[in-house]
Amino acid sequence: MTILDPADFVLEMPHAPRGTVPAGYAEMIAAVRELEDRITEAAPPAELVADIRRTLTALSSRLAEHAVPESERICGTLLDEPGRGQMLIPPLQVDEVCAEPLPSVRGRVTFGPRHIGGNGAVHGGVIPLLFDDFFGICAHVGRRPLARTAYLRTDYRAVTPVGTELQVLARLDREEGRKRFLVGELRDGERVCAEVTALFVQLKPGQP
Repeated sequence: MTILDPADFVLEMPHAPRGTVPAGYAEMIAAVRELEDRITEAAPPAELVADIRRTLTALSSRLAEHAVPESERICGTLLDEPGRGQMLIPPLQVDEVCAEPLPSVRGRVTFGPRHIGGNGAVHGGVIPLLFDDFFGICAHVGRRPLARTAYLRTDYRAVTPVGTELQVLARLDREEGRKRFLVGELRDGERVCAEVTALFVQLKPGQP
C-alpha cells in the first residue's frame, strides 16, 4: 500500500474519518509550519513584532472558543498528510507501508529552518522525535495491539541537513512476547545521517 489506511491498524490509531475534516485544515497546518520557519529566519523590527503578536493573540482567542476533548481533535489524525497534520513532529510523508513478513515503513521528510540546531544542521533532538512517531506507525501495522516506547537510541552518523528531502526507513526487527524491537535509518541518498533502534512494549489491559 502507499498510504496509511486506518483499516490496517487497531482502533487506538487515531484517525479522522474521511469527509469530516473542514476544508483547508491541512493547508492551515502547513501555513503554521511556514510561519514558524519565517519567524526563525527573521530579525523583525519592534513594530512588526507587536503587530504579529496582536494577530496571533487574536487568532489564539478565536481557536480557544472551539477547544474540544482530545478524542474529538483533528490535529494528529490526518493519516494521509505530512506529520499526520500534527505540528510538533516534523512533516514526515509516509510513502509505503508493508505488513509482511514483518512490518516496514518508508517515508521522506524535509526539515525546515525551525529545526536548525546550529551551523545549518538539524537539531539533534528533532531526529529522535521524528523516529518515535515513525516507529509508532511501524509498531502497529497489521492491527497489532497498542504499545508504547520503552527506549529509543539514536546514533548520529553524519550531519543532517536542512532543506533537503531525506529518506526515512523503519522496520520491525523481531517480536518477543509483548516486546517489539524496531530499527530505522535516516538517509540523505547513500549517506546515512542516523541509525535508530527502539523497543516498544505492548500495553497490558487497563494501562494508559
